[in-house]
Amino acid sequence: MSFAAAVPPGSGLASALSGSVPAHPAAAFEVGTVPPAPTIGRLLWHVTPEFGPIAMVVVMAGLYLFGVRRLAGRGDAWDPWRTVAWLGGVLVIAYALIGGVAAYDTTLFSAHAVQHMLLGTVAPLPLALGAPVTLALRTLPPRPRRWLIAALHSRVARVLTFPLVGFGLFIVSLYGLYFTSLYQDSLEHPWFHLLVHVHFLVVGCLFYWPIVGIDPIPGRLPYPGRLILLFITFPIHALWALALFTTNQVFAQSWYEQVHRTWGASLINDQHTGAGLMWAAGELVGAFVFLVLFVQWSRADAREAVRVDRRLDREERLAAAAAAAAGPRPAPAAESAVSVGSGGAGDATPAAGTAGGDPAPADADRDPAEVGVAIMGRRRSGAGQPSLEDRENAYNAWLAALAASEKRS
Repeated sequence: MSFAAAVPPGSGLASALSGSVPAHPAAAFEVGTVPPAPTIGRLLWHVTPEFGPIAMVVVMAGLYLFGVRRLAGRGDAWDPWRTVAWLGGVLVIAYALIGGVAAYDTTLFSAHAVQHMLLGTVAPLPLALGAPVTLALRTLPPRPRRWLIAALHSRVARVLTFPLVGFGLFIVSLYGLYFTSLYQDSLEHPWFHLLVHVHFLVVGCLFYWPIVGIDPIPGRLPYPGRLILLFITFPIHALWALALFTTNQVFAQSWYEQVHRTWGASLINDQHTGAGLMWAAGELVGAFVFLVLFVQWSRADAREAVRVDRRLDREERLAAAAAAAAGPRPAPAAESAVSVGSGGAGDATPAAGTAGGDPAPADADRDPAEVGVAIMGRRRSGAGQPSLEDRENAYNAWLAALAASEKRS
């Protein structure tokens, strides 16, 4: 479904999308008043100067760039595409909260719908691909890094990062906001309005981080499980958009009637515009997520193949070194043939050398999203869960191998 088909003619955003860009972008208009009819110029260039959203995006971009600069200062490599992804996600958040669409979020339901699609569906994807947790683990001082590791493996984090939890919150938030009185409450109370924005952003991150994120988090599903979750989620999202598109009930009708908007489409047509935009955007984002997941899956298989080849080469070298150190043994020819063919003492040495050793060189070729948990499984302090010291040592080994791998590339 295209965006043009999703927007009924005569609606506020439809007139803006079909209009021309004015020679001079619209000047800022006062917050709390009914803004003029939207145009492409106003939607693209208008800025709503709100301190809270501005401070949030500045902190998000500044801390990330500080971490990247700190890595570069000590000679460590960092994938520039991760930086581009993170800043792209921050830019989407900035436009949704202080850009042109934010000026109409309490006047047009369609603008509000676009805003929530940007915050809950579009922005979390590049943020997850930016790997901020990995960057923090590589740049934080020892004590804050221990706190972060403890937080990542706390019971709360394990519950929140479980994929079905993010899925449930994502779906419940959509239905719970618009089919209850919460939507009108968010329009009437500015603090609650901002809280709803933050909620959708956080829920979107909780949903997408375990699916396409590359940070080491507990409870991550294998790739087939992630695909199944996506196949379930997006049809439910489409059904929700269809419910909005077909209903004749105007959400927050009393609010929009007292706004006294004198331009644009009727309330029900504008609501249908928002539902159509959500439907179309959901289809586009879903296709992009599937593409990203397939690329990650194929790269993970390639890394696994390289890792297995290196392990086999290492075992062969260790076996050859052990055989050379042992020297020739006086034995009958038949016995020698049996020992060489069956893998006796010469094969036991490489197994012992690889069973509990440091996996850093091999793990550098694996998906960072899988390594954090995989290493800790080999470094248990006892029969129970690994201790905080074991987790920190495991992360240190993995981060050192990851830095060496990125420096080589």
